Amino acid sequence: MKVVYWVGIDLGSTTTKAVVLDEHDEILGRGITNSRSNYDVACAVSLGEALINTRFTLIRAELERAGVEAAHQD
Repeated sequence: MKVVYWVGIDLGSTTTKAVVLDEHDEILGRGITNSRSNYDVACAVSLGEALINTRFTLIRAELERAGVEAAHQD
């Protein structure tokens, strides 16, 4: 499976947000954290959260394709 994605990061003074989109511009994952005095850390934390969220989205999609009922996916 080829995975192509884009990441956008909104670095703000209060919060930093990241979003992961697939090649069809569908949202796969999101991350958010409080901005810190070290903006590199805030970007890394929000990106890490978005990528973890993306992994769960992709796993859930595979479980649905395999016919696993929603109640048993968690």
